Amino acid sequence: MKKKLKRSVDPDILFLEPSEMIVTTELRSVLSMGLRDMQYLVGPLITLIDGPSFSFNFKERKQLLLGQIRESDRIAISRVDLVDDLTVNHICESLQLSKNDLLLLDRHGTVTLDFLSHQMVPIDDAI
Repeated sequence: MKKKLKRSVDPDILFLEPSEMIVTTELRSVLSMGLRDMQYLVGPLITLIDGPSFSFNFKERKQLLLGQIRESDRIAISRVDLVDDLTVNHICESLQLSKNDLLLLDRHGTVTLDFLSHQMVPIDDAI
């Protein structure tokens, strides 16, 4: 798919979201295998946590969620405008993280494509 996109569109930035539940180490392996055919940079691997459904997901899929977080470059909590500070604090405590370690995303956020693109690193450095 990446080769086809490179030939037809040649995007400057491409966001990939796995269609399955996958831990970050597996995703890193797949990305590094793609280097056999072409060169590209991989930006930060970001685990996105949905703020409003965190408690349910953590209860039902704790090991998967921890596997996604374990090797992530960044962790983001989405839809923080729909939860209160107690919920954000609960997420931080459950994951043993500080609010400063997280990207807090909402409808009015400041995390932009420019911000993310400045964090790009060569895949050899990331893996």
